[in-house]
Amino acid sequence: MSLREEILDVSKELLLKHGFSKMSMRKIAKKANVTATSIYLHFKNKDDLLLALVEESIAKLNLVLRNSLDESVSPVAQLESLADAYVDYALENPQEYEIIYMVRPEEMPKYPREKFQQVRQIYELLAGIIRKGQEQQLFDVEDPLVSAYTLWAQIHGVVSVILGKRLDTRIPNERFLSLAKDHIIQGFIIQKTPA
Repeated sequence: MSLREEILDVSKELLLKHGFSKMSMRKIAKKANVTATSIYLHFKNKDDLLLALVEESIAKLNLVLRNSLDESVSPVAQLESLADAYVDYALENPQEYEIIYMVRPEEMPKYPREKFQQVRQIYELLAGIIRKGQEQQLFDVEDPLVSAYTLWAQIHGVVSVILGKRLDTRIPNERFLSLAKDHIIQGFIIQKTPA
């Protein structure tokens, strides 16, 4: 493992344990058993370090979603597999997932404009699938981009309930995840009325 990777791992641990405001380069150096100066060889400051953590987590999620996509299947099946991949990534990598969303906006350093393109790729991927489903008269949506954000917000909410251990104990996790994903996807599909 390179020094940069080790610094990122230690930073991730401290961020999740203490929050961004209590995370310091000195604490990171001490935990990684290096000098603070060696951290500055890889990161300009604490903000730069946080942005690297967020960027790394988003890149991993983006890769997982793209790898799950099979363009030969219907837009409905594509949304289902993306929803499954998103949930699986979040549950299998809770630290990386939490890093994307845990830092409060007022604590977050200004995210560089060029980095937003990486974040937008996820929404554009969803919007493209929804647009294709709309053209094939499978989805009942007005604006594919708004629908992509809506889909993400719903899936993110489902994941947050599980990761935050807020699910009613009478409901098994697997059943909740399966039904919730089904309800979310069904909300986009044009319901055909029987003749």
